[in-house]
Parts: sequence; C-alpha cells; structure tokens
Amino acid sequence: MFYPDKVKKPSKASYRLNIYFGVPSGDTGNIEEKEISKRLIGSLTTLPCHTREFTTDDPYPFDAIKGTPSLIHAFHAAKAGMPCHKLAEKARLPLVVTCTGLDAYIDMYNSVLRPQLQEVLEFARKVIVPYPQMGKFIKSRLMINTEIEVIAPGIAPFNSEFDFPREHFGFSKGERLIILEGGLLPAKNVIFAIHYLEKLIPDYPELRLVIFNTPFDTDYQKQVVAEIPGRPWIRLIDRPEDGLLPFLYRQAEVFINVSHAEGYNPFLLSAMQTGRPVLAADVYGNHAFIKNEETFQGLGNGWLYFTSPGPGSFARIHDGEDFTNKLRFLLDNPGQASEVGQRAARIVAQSYTAEKELYLHLQVYKALLR
Repeated sequence: MFYPDKVKKPSKASYRLNIYFGVPSGDTGNIEEKEISKRLIGSLTTLPCHTREFTTDDPYPFDAIKGTPSLIHAFHAAKAGMPCHKLAEKARLPLVVTCTGLDAYIDMYNSVLRPQLQEVLEFARKVIVPYPQMGKFIKSRLMINTEIEVIAPGIAPFNSEFDFPREHFGFSKGERLIILEGGLLPAKNVIFAIHYLEKLIPDYPELRLVIFNTPFDTDYQKQVVAEIPGRPWIRLIDRPEDGLLPFLYRQAEVFINVSHAEGYNPFLLSAMQTGRPVLAADVYGNHAFIKNEETFQGLGNGWLYFTSPGPGSFARIHDGEDFTNKLRFLLDNPGQASEVGQRAARIVAQSYTAEKELYLHLQVYKALLR
C-alpha cells in the first residue's frame, strides 16, 4: 500500500500551482460539489495557477497541455474521493478531499462504503469540512488521523439594488412564497414539508410551497411528484440559473430547510444573504450557520425547529408541531422576521465571503506543496 507521506513534491523551480479538481460524474444531485469547484477555479484562474476540473468517469483526466498536476482535490469523499484516491496513488500525488455533507452523514452508515471511505480519508493529506462538528463526526466514525481543515463556504455577492418582478419567475402578486431549496432527495425530507405546510393552508390560503425539481429521475422524486395532484398550492419549478437564484430567494416570505442533515449548505447561506428569514431543522449543517432567534433573542440570524435522533441511520425525527408553530409565527410577525433576516444578511456578507474561502484553500495547497 502506498501512503501519502511518500508523495512526490514539485521542485522549487516550479512557480505555478497546477490543481486538478475531481467532481462526481453523470446526472447526480451533487450540485454543491460542482459549485465549490467552479467557484474556486474561477478565482484561481486570476492567479499564477493552472486548474482543470474533471469528472470521475473521465478516462484521461490529466491534460497533456497543462502537464501533471501538483495535487488533486476531490469534492465528495465517496463519489469523487474513491476514484481520485486511485488516481493520486498511481501518480504519486497528494490528495485533498472535501466532505460536503451526504458523504459524511449518510455514506458512512453504509457498511460497504464505510471501509472504503476510511481508506480514502486516511490516504488524503487534508480533509476539508465546512464546520467543526462535521470534522469531529468523521473522526469519531472512521477513527482517522488525517488533519481536518475547516473552511466555511463562500457566497458570491449579488447586486441588491437590482431586482426582478416576481412575474418573471411565474408567480403572482398576493402569493406568499415559502421556498424549499435542495432538490428532490430523501435527505432533503421534502414530503415532510408538504404534509405539514398543508396544515396551514386553511388559515393561509395564499401560501405557495416552491420546490425545485431535479434534472434526473429517482424513486424519491417520483414520490414527491405523486404528492402534488390535488394540492394546487405546491409549485414544482426548474431550478433557475445561479445568477438568478438570489433574486428568486428575495421573493420568498420565508425560506425553509427541513433536511435530515446538511453539509456546505450554500443555498441556506445564499437565502440568508438576501435578507430572507430562515426556518430550518435543528440538524448538523443548519445549526452550524444559524443562531436560533428563539434562544438568543435579539442576536439570532434565523429560527430552528426541533428534531431528535431517529431509530437508525441518518434520518431524524422532525417535530412537525414545532415546525408549523414557528412558521406560523413568522407569517404573523413579518416585521420581526424581516429584522432577523437583515441581521443574517449582514453576518453572511461579513463572514462567508468567496475571498476568504479562496485564501484558506490556497493556504492548504501551499502547505502541502512546500
């Protein structure tokens, strides 16, 4: 077995970083992984640095023009980490792995994947996570000694002085939008949101639950679609291009997240950036970024509703009554909801910048290539 302390280092004459980013291939739900890679590549190309993104089914990932990479950075420990591990081991290159959420909280419960993930993360020179709790969870589950680096996601700013009318997105005046982002995946717990929001419709008939469709067929997607007939207040729409997302978020009265677990959670932070009040499940990846206004009155940046551990695996038990009570409070108190939303926008603008994210990644790369 080849171990990473035997990795070849570039000569001192090499003045350019040459970083290859491995992202999951195919029609998968790994939007977050591709977004992080794209954001880093966009920033690194302004520096003396070569970059290349390759999907994990690429038979020729090394670009002959740009030469052998200095290191490989995989996004998602399972879907990208395992093939990138083989590639890095064969080429004797250092490997960096970013764990984004589902690989930490779901794949590690899989008895087949778990030993493979352990091997990948033991081989990696650095494992990057978006918040400390994820790093502690990974170390406790896999008992690895690899150094964990915490790098919070960076959110690109948007022009808050510009706006789109809601009709541009297919909504009418008077509709009160509740936006649920994240795609139609079991971990996103979409059906819970449908069933419990339905309890509020008699009192708030103008509510509309906005759900983003996914570009691939899954059993869970079919289950969600089967819930829509007879519920005209559900709007299943295609996810707009990234540049338009913040402007769609601004149309929401409340942004909700009902996931069983979250990782990088850029959609949540992007919604907070626009000043929209957020109601989210009290799970990893949400309470890492949200300070509950109910607990820290006057200091919070959103609201959390109660969840408890499930009987097994990653799924949580969500307190539907607490969810509906808090959502009702936000609908009935728009002034307070807006005040907390604006506080969240200021926090995101100060603490979750793309510049900070890039700087911390550069420090990781440079430390490995000295």
